Amino acid sequence: MKKNDLVLIGVLLLICGIGAVFFFTHTENGVRHAVITQNNVQLYDIPLTGHTGTEDLIITDEHGTNTIRIEGEAIAVIDADCPDLVCVHTGRAAKKGDVIACLPHKLLIEVK
Repeated sequence: MKKNDLVLIGVLLLICGIGAVFFFTHTENGVRHAVITQNNVQLYDIPLTGHTGTEDLIITDEHGTNTIRIEGEAIAVIDADCPDLVCVHTGRAAKKGDVIACLPHKLLIEVK
């Protein structure tokens, strides 16, 4: 290896390090909100950042009923009358990109 090779490696590592610092410091900033859709129709857009207390929503249609709880800065499906209960077992969603889906009821909760 020559001196120029070491300089090139050092510059590339520095650029990667700066990119990583930028990515990790800016991904969790901003307002998080939960978007609830059913049958591709947006029902609710709920801000999660700064939310305190507990709030329950009951969504009912011809497919069935889901009970959704917003607690603190997280959201979860706490009860459903679908046969598999995957949405209930998914747990809480709080980070950007978290998704809760109830396919029998065509319900989708996304944290954005």
